[in-house]
Amino acid sequence: MAEAEKQELVDVAGQCPYDYYQAARRRGPVSWEDRTGYWVASSYSSVSQILADEDTFARLTPAEIVSEQRYERIIATPTFLRGQERLQHHRWWLEIFNPKNLQALRSGVIAEVVDATIDEFASRGSAELVHDYTEPVADRAIAAVLGLPWRDPSWMADLRTNFNHIEHYKSSIYLKPEESRPFAEQALEATHRIDDLLRPFMEQRKVHPDDTIMSRVLHDDAMTGWSEDELYGLVRTFFTGGSGTTSIELANAIYLMLTTEGMTERLTGADPKVVAHFVEEALRLVPTNHFRTRVVQQDVEMGGARLAKGQIVAPLIASGNRDESHYDHADEVDLGRKNPRQHLAFSVGIGACAGSGLARVELQEGVARLVNRLGELRLDPAAEAPSLGGSMFRLYAPLHVLFQAR
Repeated sequence: MAEAEKQELVDVAGQCPYDYYQAARRRGPVSWEDRTGYWVASSYSSVSQILADEDTFARLTPAEIVSEQRYERIIATPTFLRGQERLQHHRWWLEIFNPKNLQALRSGVIAEVVDATIDEFASRGSAELVHDYTEPVADRAIAAVLGLPWRDPSWMADLRTNFNHIEHYKSSIYLKPEESRPFAEQALEATHRIDDLLRPFMEQRKVHPDDTIMSRVLHDDAMTGWSEDELYGLVRTFFTGGSGTTSIELANAIYLMLTTEGMTERLTGADPKVVAHFVEEALRLVPTNHFRTRVVQQDVEMGGARLAKGQIVAPLIASGNRDESHYDHADEVDLGRKNPRQHLAFSVGIGACAGSGLARVELQEGVARLVNRLGELRLDPAAEAPSLGGSMFRLYAPLHVLFQAR
C-alpha cells in the first residue's frame, strides 16, 4: 500500500488501480495530482456531485480533447449537446428503452443473440470468453436492435475492426494524448468506413421505415434538423457506446462471478431478481468506466480543496463505488445489499446513461444463460490468468474457461 500512496492516476494506466483508489480516498474527497495535472475526486459524495452538476463541472468539448478539428468527428457524440437540446435527446432515448420495449427485446433479439453465440462454442468444453462470447454478444445485440445484419460474420467483423481503430485512439486520449496522435488518421478513416457499411441500411429505411432504432433515428421528430453526418454519427455512437462498454462489463461480471467463492453455483438456476442484484454489484465493483474528466467552470470549494476555473477534475467512478463511508463491506459482493442500483457506473443526473436499461437486460441475460447452459463453468487453471488492463475503460482479460461440453 505504501507504493499506492505515491501513485497518481496516470501511473495506474494498464495496472490494477484499486490500491491507488483506496489511497486516494485516504488523501481526501478531492486532491491534486502534479504529474496527472488533474484534481481527482475519490469519494462517493464528491464523484456524484461532480457528475450531477454539469453547470459547474462541464464536459470537455471535442475541440478541447482532440489535437485537430477534423478529428472531432471521431469522438463527437450527443453527450456534447447542451441545455434543452440535450434534455430532449436524453428523453428520446428513455422513451425508446421504456419497460415494455425492454421486455420485448429481452425475450426477443437479446435472448436469440445470447443463445446463438453460446451455441458456437458450447460443444468444445473450453473457450476464451472475451473473444468467443462477450464481444460478439454485445456487438450482435446492438446490431440487432439497430436492424443491422448481425448474423453476417464478415460484415460484423469489418464493423468491429473499424470500431477497434476508434477505440484504440480514444483509449489514451485523456491521460496520454501524445500516445493517441499516431492513431488519429486511422480512427478518422474508420469513421468513414463505418458510414459506408451503414449506408445501404440507412438508405433502405429512409424509404421503408420499420420498428428498428435506425429507422427511428431517421424519422422521429427528435432528430428534425440534424444533418446526415450527425445522423450517421448518432448511429455510430449508439453502436460503440452500447457494444464496447457492455462487452467489457459482461466480461468483468463473469470474472467477478468466477472469482467469488460459490457465486457461479448461487447464480445457476437462480431467480432473475438474484441475477439482477448480482449484475448491480458487478457494475459497482468492476465497472467498465473508471473515471471521467470535467472542466471547472467557476472557482469552487469541495472537500476542503479549492478548484479554480479552467482546471480539470477527474471523478473516479470506480473509487466512489467502493467508498467505505458509503457502503458496508464495500469491496464485497452482497446479494442482499439494500438499494443495489445506488452506484455510479451509469453516472447520475442528465449525464446518466440513457441506454442503461438495455445494458442491464444484456448483462442479466448474458450471465444467466451462460451459467444455466454451461455446467461446471470455471477459469482454466492452466491458461493465462485474467488481469485488469486499460485506463478509462478497464477489462479483465483473457477469460479462458473450462466447462462441461454439450
